[in-house]
Amino acid sequence: MKVKSHTFNGRKYQIELEQSLDGVCDQYKCNERYISVFAKHHSQNELITIIHECLHAENWTKKEEPIDRISTEIGSLLWRLGYRRK
Repeated sequence: MKVKSHTFNGRKYQIELEQSLDGVCDQYKCNERYISVFAKHHSQNELITIIHECLHAENWTKKEEPIDRISTEIGSLLWRLGYRRK
């Protein structure tokens, strides 16, 4: 099943899984918010990038350094537990 959107903190984001950069979370257009993930599909980096961009969507006041640390820690644990995208 392809996920096309998700709501974070009361705001709906369009979800795009692409390749090129690692990811982007855009909140600047009120009705056109999106999260794009460009990391290699089915990789640990993709999982960490998805978590990273979701954390931005949840809380735009956090700086990049803690978002990086938290997403890496959560993504690494989920990867070790066997979570993969089908």
